[in-house]
Amino acid sequence: MKKLIWGLASLVLATNFAQAQSNVLEGSKGPKLAVLTPLRGDLQGAPISPEPLPVPLDQLKEVVQDDQNDGARSKTFSKSFAMDSGDKLNLSNRYGDVQIKIWDKREVRVDVDIKTYSSQDGEAQRLLDETTIEAGKSGDMISFKTNMGNRDGNYGSRFRNGKMVWKREVKVNYVVYMPASNSLSMSTQYGNMTMGNFSGPLYAKVQYGNFTAGSLNSNNNYISVQYGKADIEEINVATIKQQYGSGLTLGTVGTLDLNAQYVGVDIKKIRGNAVIKQQYGQGLTLGSVDNLELDAQYVNVTVGTINGNATVKQQYNNISIAAVNKLVIKGQYANVKVGTLKGDGNFKVGYNKLIIDQVNSGCRNLIIDADYAGVSLGFGSGYHADFDVKTNYGKFKSGPAVYKAIVDEDNTKQYSGKIGNGGNAKISIKADYGSVSFN
Repeated sequence: MKKLIWGLASLVLATNFAQAQSNVLEGSKGPKLAVLTPLRGDLQGAPISPEPLPVPLDQLKEVVQDDQNDGARSKTFSKSFAMDSGDKLNLSNRYGDVQIKIWDKREVRVDVDIKTYSSQDGEAQRLLDETTIEAGKSGDMISFKTNMGNRDGNYGSRFRNGKMVWKREVKVNYVVYMPASNSLSMSTQYGNMTMGNFSGPLYAKVQYGNFTAGSLNSNNNYISVQYGKADIEEINVATIKQQYGSGLTLGTVGTLDLNAQYVGVDIKKIRGNAVIKQQYGQGLTLGSVDNLELDAQYVNVTVGTINGNATVKQQYNNISIAAVNKLVIKGQYANVKVGTLKGDGNFKVGYNKLIIDQVNSGCRNLIIDADYAGVSLGFGSGYHADFDVKTNYGKFKSGPAVYKAIVDEDNTKQYSGKIGNGGNAKISIKADYGSVSFN
């Protein structure tokens, strides 16, 4: 068949060209919709002609494959709309990728490549006929939507002894050209999304695919990824939801509201505030943040510098914070480690242990309530404070710069004293079934 393409194409175009155009459907109320109609025709008995095609090859709407790939069919769709600065774009795709490319034109163009595959005679063509693109503009909304026929049955491919014995598949890939600052809402299932730098409001939802982006500069970004990976170089104001998949990687973030489940999270820097909730997965790594509100369950957390204040709830596993100003933390069945505490601290920990390497002079009030947890505190060289320590079934070990007095009541012991010269700073510790040490 490959050798017959030129001759057969003339007859196809002569008898079916009108059918290859986009039909315009106009309902009583909705926008005009352009729906792709694939070519049809009987190629048997067509004469062989060396004459040139009446239209360029790249305008052919349907490509007939050669014999060795006879189970594949394809067609293309392209549509453009004028796009004012206030117009919005909505993309809804399935079983394929969406790629966003930025240009300077005040219009949007969407090029769609549709491919169908089947090991059963005639089914690839049926799948192709049932897959259409619906496009229209109503007011300030421009929309493109993938429509498919009945998806009953199994899709994919199967191999036996290294040889494919069964296959049924549909691929619908979008390439979108649009201005950088218009509002964009897009979704795809079983496909990836990729985009470079973008400054317009963004809503992106990916299911069973990956999301990759450059710099997203809008004050309104919502991203949802399920069963995939997200990788964003820079994002200004972001709300992100990620469930399952290969993890989330963020470069520089302005402010962040994150809900992550069963994924690993790696964030280089958050310039502003962050609210993060993470359950299960390969853990959270955060380089730096201004203020942090964190709720972590069954994940290991590693945070570099918290420039401001933090409120943390950690259940199970471990959390490590290199440096923080004020810190309020509730930890259960979790090891809590703080490098430098620069401001006040309030710790309620149960089981495992709490370690603070260095309490600095900015900490004026430190409260620790520990159950079945060991407590270990170190102090900066210029730190001075009064302290009260109460242990129940536990020990208290103090360093050489600590003066203490003791009240012994069987298994309960109360200690009071000074660190350095004492002063206005106050440390209060209550420990049940755990030891306390000052280093």
